[in-house]
Amino acid sequence: MRPTIAAAATLLFCLAAHADAAPTFASRVAYPPLVDKLKASGGDVARVLHPRAASDLDALQSGKRYKMAVTGDGQLAIAPLPADAPHNEYVHPIVAGGAPVLTAGGITVEHAGGKLAKVTVDEDSKSYCPTFASLAAAERALVRIGVPAAAIARHDQAPRCAPPR
Repeated sequence: MRPTIAAAATLLFCLAAHADAAPTFASRVAYPPLVDKLKASGGDVARVLHPRAASDLDALQSGKRYKMAVTGDGQLAIAPLPADAPHNEYVHPIVAGGAPVLTAGGITVEHAGGKLAKVTVDEDSKSYCPTFASLAAAERALVRIGVPAAAIARHDQAPRCAPPR
């Protein structure tokens, strides 16, 4: 039996759509114990930042690296504390709500003269182990909220990945 032209076209469309889909990265670390640890430290998942405009990045300290993730639907999520803050339990799976991500790593903003001057992203996430190429998702998310593409830089910081669970 030969497939019809319509059936063949539908199959090709589905294959093409799947080929263009961005890969996701699953957490290599169990989420519930991380939530317990966050709560025990006085943290709250509701404090994770979900910027909707470039001006929302003003809440981040200039020059400090924060943990970030881009969720499966392309939304940026950022820890409310700098990555080096003492007793900071806002790890990548917490930032992403335990879900698979398009990318995860760090974000550093630089302000100059009261304006956003530069945003640097990296892929250093031991929990998700994303690739450098996946940072394109972070760039798209930043541009979507109004950060000029010329102000965005990628920093290759390959993670030392956690063993898969």
